[in-house]
Amino acid sequence: MSFCVSPAAHAAGEVFLAADVHASSEPVSVSDMIHGWDDGFTRGEYAYADLRLSSGVRYDDWQLSAEKRWYYYFTFSKDMSEFYYNMEHGLTSDKELNLKLDVKSFRADGIRLAKLFSVPDWQFQPSLALYKVDQYQFGSLDGVSLAGSGASASATLDYHFDEDKILEYPVSDSQGYGASLDLNLAYTGFTDWTLIFGAGDVLNRWYFNDAGFTTGCINVGSSAGITCASSGSASGRAGQSDYDDRIPMTLTASAQLMSQHLLFSAYRHDEYQRLSAEKAWQTPVGLMALSVHSTRQLGLHWRSAWHNLSLITDDNRLSHARDLQINLGVNFHWR
Repeated sequence: MSFCVSPAAHAAGEVFLAADVHASSEPVSVSDMIHGWDDGFTRGEYAYADLRLSSGVRYDDWQLSAEKRWYYYFTFSKDMSEFYYNMEHGLTSDKELNLKLDVKSFRADGIRLAKLFSVPDWQFQPSLALYKVDQYQFGSLDGVSLAGSGASASATLDYHFDEDKILEYPVSDSQGYGASLDLNLAYTGFTDWTLIFGAGDVLNRWYFNDAGFTTGCINVGSSAGITCASSGSASGRAGQSDYDDRIPMTLTASAQLMSQHLLFSAYRHDEYQRLSAEKAWQTPVGLMALSVHSTRQLGLHWRSAWHNLSLITDDNRLSHARDLQINLGVNFHWR
């Protein structure tokens, strides 16, 4: 989700390519969240990533683009993060762990249409995207693991998927579709300040035809019967049915002091929150900027009329970063 304040409308256009990565993980690094939880574990409550590749065209106040999107949002109890880390490393907790997990993730291809409306001092841009989803996991888990029981647990499960990652229930062809609306608003009525507000995925819905599902009780090891009374490994219902869900919106706000090249901004996606400040300098090769963030990140930025590049991280070793943002865009203009 990006939005730039534009001058008065004129007959001009551009072709653009963009890659945007925004990721944050409390328990382990973003890389370990993908490849396996190694060292550096901290009890945490969420992991979030929104990755987009887009290409398209802007002409006057219209924008049309194709988009690939990968979205992951896991929220969990701190006990759940400890249980999973222990399970990965063959460890045992000396206390009872309350297990809570909520998962929303998908991979999708889409097309986006946006229109910029301008009146004196104000600009407003709605942006509608339609998606076809080819991979998805939505679900929740609520359970317990007894002290000293290692990887044993008992939990109730409500899980919808195109591929069962837990019990390996076979699923025939399942199609998913989604729609999402972004809204952006800018105020330019001050002498030297510009204010911008954004709401990404403010209205969204994801539909899945014949989604695989599992609901009921799962018991692993010696903790059977704590949450649900099944003596086997699983009980409940499994099959395929239509399913729909939504994801949390993303809220952004920024205030830019134009004469000093200063930018103050805020970003929120449900549990994930960040405050930022940025200072830029004009150079012969474009605008160079340095930013600091409440998530203990530092950012480097390079912008010009034809490109933008940003790297924001909390660790110069990117494979160790828990908070990471990368933005790369290239624009080709014509009149």
